[in-house]
Amino acid sequence: MSRGWVSVRAFLNLHSKREAGAVLVMALLIVAVVAGLSIKFAGDYQLGLTRAESRWHGTQARAYMLGMEDAALELLKEADQDPEVDYLGEGWDTEVPFEIDGGWLLARAVDASSLIDLNSLTGNNFGERPLTDPERYTEPQRRFIRLLQTFPDLPIQLEEACQIVEAIVDWTDPDDNESGFGGAESYYYQGLEMPYNAANGSFRSVDELRLVRYMTPELMTLLRPYITVLQSTTAPGGQQQGGQQQGGSSSTINVNTMPPHLLRTLNNKTVLAPLGELEAEQLAQAIPTDGFYPTVEEFKSSWETAIGNGELDISGLAVKTEFFWLYIQVDLVEQRRGMRSLIQRDGQNFKVVLRNDTY
Repeated sequence: MSRGWVSVRAFLNLHSKREAGAVLVMALLIVAVVAGLSIKFAGDYQLGLTRAESRWHGTQARAYMLGMEDAALELLKEADQDPEVDYLGEGWDTEVPFEIDGGWLLARAVDASSLIDLNSLTGNNFGERPLTDPERYTEPQRRFIRLLQTFPDLPIQLEEACQIVEAIVDWTDPDDNESGFGGAESYYYQGLEMPYNAANGSFRSVDELRLVRYMTPELMTLLRPYITVLQSTTAPGGQQQGGQQQGGSSSTINVNTMPPHLLRTLNNKTVLAPLGELEAEQLAQAIPTDGFYPTVEEFKSSWETAIGNGELDISGLAVKTEFFWLYIQVDLVEQRRGMRSLIQRDGQNFKVVLRNDTY
């Protein structure tokens, strides 16, 4: 009898130990779940704080940049000693740093009118003239054709340069008629592996040029320092006159601030080849002692003295700037933000016509 009670007691002890083990396992599971949730909630909370801090600093940086933009408009007005002439060293091209609470603010203005505006290349005067006939092109188009032939690392023949201009004209004109053998309308682009349509309108950015026929990454890299996009044409693809498309963007190139390399694009209007490097160097050295040309006529006189090769077409050339690019960078705490603003001269004042972020 006593032996039976011993067996029952042993069974009950074993059952009790098993229940205690199960409770312990459940307790450990609960602790693990609570710990995991605590870590998750703490992580989410920390992430929320970080995001809020980032948004706050981003808003603060944006406010700094907009404030710098307003200040730059006033500084440009003060530095603009003569509204009829703009040149490097006048004061507007000085990089301006400002120390702010928690970082730095940096601003610099660049003459946007010193480069070739892609929207100035629109307009179709081709008619039945041969591909390499200079009269077939507007002067801005002739300058771009010359520019395309100035890169020794990527030699481009005259015929190829002319075809590139034809493709650019087709990209911007409103019709679907290809310009010569080098043109390309939507029909061509729809046949690509990743099809798209021609814009049939003005360029919106420099990067858009990458979509045009014949453009390669190598050519874009070479062209970037010398091209820009400033404003739209008066009508998409230029105004129609007598069945021919005319003109393009009314933007001009400031001869006082243009890169020395672009001097090679200023050749005799009856020649599509660029100036030689030696000729461009002679032209660069012919600058007046004051360091700038007060009028386009004086620049033309210097060109005739240094080059003396026919007649220079000065259409689209100027000695003052209509557009400036303002680059602003702010370093705040651990963030760096950038903004680019296109500023247009408006009489004695300046106004922002475009604004975008930079990275």
